[in-house]
Amino acid sequence: MTVFKKYFPIVTYAILLFWGVMYYEVVGNLLSKLFSVLTPLIVGIAIAFVLNLLMKKIEKFVLSSKKLEKLHKKSRAISLLSTYLITLLVITLIIIFIVPQVAASAKTLIDKLPDYAVKLTDWGTDVYEDLNLSNDLTAQLFDNFKEIFVGLSSFTANTFIKVIDVTLGITSSALTTFMGIIFSAYILGQKEKLIRIVSDLNKALAPKKISKYLSELMQMTEKTFSRFVGGQLTEAMILGTLCFIGLILFKIPYAPLVSVLVAVTSLIPVVGAFIGTVPSVLIIAMESPSKALFFVIFIVILQQIEGNLIYPKVVGDAIGISGFWVFLAITVGGGLFGIPGMLLGVPLMAVVYSATSKAVKKRLNHNETASDRFKDS
Repeated sequence: MTVFKKYFPIVTYAILLFWGVMYYEVVGNLLSKLFSVLTPLIVGIAIAFVLNLLMKKIEKFVLSSKKLEKLHKKSRAISLLSTYLITLLVITLIIIFIVPQVAASAKTLIDKLPDYAVKLTDWGTDVYEDLNLSNDLTAQLFDNFKEIFVGLSSFTANTFIKVIDVTLGITSSALTTFMGIIFSAYILGQKEKLIRIVSDLNKALAPKKISKYLSELMQMTEKTFSRFVGGQLTEAMILGTLCFIGLILFKIPYAPLVSVLVAVTSLIPVVGAFIGTVPSVLIIAMESPSKALFFVIFIVILQQIEGNLIYPKVVGDAIGISGFWVFLAITVGGGLFGIPGMLLGVPLMAVVYSATSKAVKKRLNHNETASDRFKDS
């Protein structure tokens, strides 16, 4: 009976693994459908995780304030309602003040694209005349441009279908987000109860040592992600604001569009600033190459200030890993899951690195203790 209990889980896992490998397509389809069904819940968990950073601060303020002592029993409801109201206010302010300016910059850029195309054509003509290209090379270039225009025509023909697809996608995303917000409210309102349920399941289903390890791992993951997400969001807002102020002062075109682009891409550690700089330089260069060069100098100085002053104070040691592991996490995460992988890869790598380091240290201490005992005997 003891042997059966010992090897039954191993045999069960081996059979399930074999079945999964043999019918990987069926397993893949099932997982895809399951993920699609659970997407609103996953979105809700993500929203709740981010909003919980603000809610904890509000709840702590209410509970610590003597003036609000009468409201202590209703601190959860007050903090939850305040969190959603503040979030709604921030989104409203963004829609009122930032979105119109970004849209205006984008519209100006689109309106001027024909002029930029004419300038590019004139430049190409001048280069062609200066280089005195052969007829064969000219014919080859003409064929290449012809293929490009055929592709553009095909793209234009399919635009209507793509617009419908995008509209349906936006509608679906809006519905998923709305359902995610509802889930997030339930999660935030009963987070202690949900955590207790997960903890009880962990203790009931896993052996004592594994249960303790998983509990520590979950606490480490929550702590790392909270610090990382909160720090990155704050740092991105500071960087975007400083960038906008600098561009306005130096009269660099497309300031709102470029600032938002820099702020959003800076959410990705290390390489985010470079990802945002490249398209920004191209956009500014179409208006004024000299100002694009000045923007490069400005953004390099701003990144130095951000890297040496802002980032250490705002994010600090939240990641807890060196630049090598950060870059590896971004590369692997981006390669496997795109932008979400680049954003989540760094804190995940930090958790894996920390857990592995602890396991290695524990193993080394165990080996050293065993070696000392062997010497004493």
